[in-house]
Amino acid sequence: MVEDRRGWRLVLFGTLISSIGSGLTLPFLVVYLHSIRHMSLPVAGLIVAASGVTGLATGTMGGSLGDRIGVGRLLFGGLLISGLATIALAGVHTPWSAVVVVACIGMGESVTWPALNALVVSQRASQDRSRAYAVRFGVLNGGLGVGALIAGSVVSLHRPVSFEAIYLVDGLSTLVFGMIVGIGLRHRPGYRAYQAQSLDSPTKEGYRVVLMDRRFLAWLIALALFVFSGYAMVDGAWAAYATVIVHASPQIVGIGFAVNTGVIVISQLGVVHATRHWRRTTMLAGVGVLWSIAWLAVGLADLPHLAHLEVDIALISSLGIFGLGETLLSPVAGALPNDLAPERLRARYNALSSTIWAAGTVLGPPIAGVLLASSLPLSWVVLVTAGSALAGFVGFNLRRVLPSEIDRPGFSETTG
Repeated sequence: MVEDRRGWRLVLFGTLISSIGSGLTLPFLVVYLHSIRHMSLPVAGLIVAASGVTGLATGTMGGSLGDRIGVGRLLFGGLLISGLATIALAGVHTPWSAVVVVACIGMGESVTWPALNALVVSQRASQDRSRAYAVRFGVLNGGLGVGALIAGSVVSLHRPVSFEAIYLVDGLSTLVFGMIVGIGLRHRPGYRAYQAQSLDSPTKEGYRVVLMDRRFLAWLIALALFVFSGYAMVDGAWAAYATVIVHASPQIVGIGFAVNTGVIVISQLGVVHATRHWRRTTMLAGVGVLWSIAWLAVGLADLPHLAHLEVDIALISSLGIFGLGETLLSPVAGALPNDLAPERLRARYNALSSTIWAAGTVLGPPIAGVLLASSLPLSWVVLVTAGSALAGFVGFNLRRVLPSEIDRPGFSETTG
């Protein structure tokens, strides 16, 4: 295939711009709803879950639509919806208004991320895709780190307007990315539909064929465990645990996420090298180990008689270790569905992967809210630690079903 380097550079630039805005707000949604809008932790958890509910409802439809109209067009629409809804989040004051807005954000994100993953396929050759996903993940987290540092220095629990401002900026940065896609990629490969399909002649295969791919189903099971025990818990529940249970300041939350993204950016070169030499299933096992250690560090922060500095170090270190695990997961999660998918069904494969992410955000935040509000908040730490270990075990055992050329692309079975 002919690589679209200009389109690839535009995607990276848009990712950087929008991720800086996302970094401003990423750790703070539960804190914002609980401490600024005065909603209980269980209610805040249910509101965050609304994003996952709409993601489940619209994700698979987005996959079908992406195969019909093109993933670039789908990405443009998703970014517009997410951007406008994030701006509206700055003005919510009641649980019901928050549910509606967060649900709209989930709708936009449910099509944005799978569309981005699928778009890379039209921009980079097969042998370069794992590296491309790793590079984009590094750019994404570089922006998130910058945003988190800014947020840590400007937000205050005593100034609600500081939270409103960061949601406004986040929404505007997402809209900028939308304009980059809608204008800059309009005539680039991948923006429109695969040639064999159109709105008038949709594929007859659809999700039935996708769900018959047992290799892909095995991957979805592993991904579900990683999402539930990792990403669904780290964005909101970790910050709530740090500020409400351990009584750390919002500044520590911002620093923790900045360290998280800094570790990701710095470790990218090593991860790019690993994608050329390690089995993908070995990398998944490594994610499980690292995330289990990270959650144990979170639990240590609540030990009695620890000084404030020791608590802060434990919390910040946990996100650094978690970030190292993220660098191993990202190139696998981005490339594996696309390596398994036929061209005509690529958007559907990515949409189902995204739906699993949405399912994790449906289950994770409410469970975290209930456990953190209980008399034994440490039970939340036990749950996510055990879940991460199980995810790593299941990921490692995917090598039983994945072909060697997919588990270790570019290498024969005799090399590994």
